[in-house]
Amino acid sequence: MKYYFTLIFLFFSLFSNSQEYSIEKFPNRIRLSWETVAMSTESDLGFVGIGFDLFHLVKNTNTLYVGLNSYSAVTGIRPGLITLGMSAGWSPQLTKSGLFLDLGAFVGGGGGGGAADGGGLILRPHLNLEQRIGKLGVRLGVSRIDFPSGEITGNQINVGLSFNGSNYFKVEESGYKFVKSDDLRDAKLRVALVGTSYFKLSEGSVSSKPYVTKIGLIGMQLESDINNYFYSLLKLNGALAGGTDGYMSIFLGAGARIPILRDRIGFESRFLMGPSGGGGVESGGGATFQAEAGFSIFIGQGYDLKLMGGKTFSPWGPFETSHIEIGIGKSFGRLKPKESKQVNTSFNIDPSLYYVNDMAFSIFNRTYFPPNATTKVGTPYLASFNSLGFEIQKYFGERFSLNGGTVWAYQGDYGAYAEGLIGLTYYQPIFSKTKGCFKVMIGAAGGGDIDLGSGLLFEYALGLERELSNRWDLLIHVGQTQPLEGNFNPISLDIGLKFHISQLLKK
Repeated sequence: MKYYFTLIFLFFSLFSNSQEYSIEKFPNRIRLSWETVAMSTESDLGFVGIGFDLFHLVKNTNTLYVGLNSYSAVTGIRPGLITLGMSAGWSPQLTKSGLFLDLGAFVGGGGGGGAADGGGLILRPHLNLEQRIGKLGVRLGVSRIDFPSGEITGNQINVGLSFNGSNYFKVEESGYKFVKSDDLRDAKLRVALVGTSYFKLSEGSVSSKPYVTKIGLIGMQLESDINNYFYSLLKLNGALAGGTDGYMSIFLGAGARIPILRDRIGFESRFLMGPSGGGGVESGGGATFQAEAGFSIFIGQGYDLKLMGGKTFSPWGPFETSHIEIGIGKSFGRLKPKESKQVNTSFNIDPSLYYVNDMAFSIFNRTYFPPNATTKVGTPYLASFNSLGFEIQKYFGERFSLNGGTVWAYQGDYGAYAEGLIGLTYYQPIFSKTKGCFKVMIGAAGGGDIDLGSGLLFEYALGLERELSNRWDLLIHVGQTQPLEGNFNPISLDIGLKFHISQLLKK
């Protein structure tokens, strides 16, 4: 009998071990920069860079990174000159004191502000030194901002800061050391969909459109806890009502919360800054600030509702407005080991504590084939033009995903054109490693004199996705854009790659 009990014990032990989640550390970095591009016929343009880099995507090395970055004008006379794209680079450690080399490049699309951005393509190689002190890094180097099809180009010195952290993703099963729950903690992340209304705009806030009294925006927010009372915040907005299609903003800042009623209601205040412009909004050189306060209401199961109000203003331009904001969000507890424990490179954990949050990130080239119509200024649309697209998918089972994405023109005559979208995708397996998909998206877009009315649009697409490896897929989508107003309803072709990640979230 003892023999049988021993066999049963070994069986369940082996079964339990086979079900452990294997985790690996993926270092990340938030990167901020400042540089000034000398202009010959106008005021110099000051560019602020905001980006996120992820390391360890190439197995067994933490020196290579891939990132998502934005470089936008905040001084000069080109508010709304905003770009977005991908960066990649090599960043080895040079000294034991924490000095790192950073050799990399950025490729993206965008434009605006009436700048000579050509088709919108932007290139930015850089060579930097970064001295890290704990999680903080101080950066100094040289870079070149170049719009190859436009007239903005220059070599300059850049300075900046970095904030270094880490993500922990599930990987294929491996024989790592098992870590007990006492050695783990959770890092809170909140994702929210937000609607904003600008009202009581001061005189001169919108050029050539004196009748504008309100602007409606839609956007998303990411909040990451610093401690129990403070958090960092990223906010992205685009106009969809008010006649200012093409206006967008990127805000980065911090907030504070104070519980009021048993953690069900809280008071919050926050301060943000970043680039904004486009759509005729007169935000000076582009630098914009936002101060707001309001209440958060906890709904349950991680969901909450936030009601905020405050002021948005540009210190070097006439743009000033009051605003109200309503957002619904979901908070997640992401796996993170305690910093005092030396178990945070690769390890196994008990699956009963966390669930797998399957996500993917796509980068693709979108070719638009516009209709036989004219732009807002009366010129015929080009036969085709290209944009750079990015999309995040959150999977629900194997058949559905919730998507958030953006598209930025980089070739053609529409350098200021950009989209921000959310939606849903259905997946249908067809062959081994191949599946079809149907996608529906809604969002805001504008810029480049493309006729979209107020900016609200819908997109539909059919496509195929082919698995290349356990992390990478090839995607091909064919779709159509349909604005609520305006004549821009092109056929589109997307070709790109999708990278899969699996986060561990607290049950």
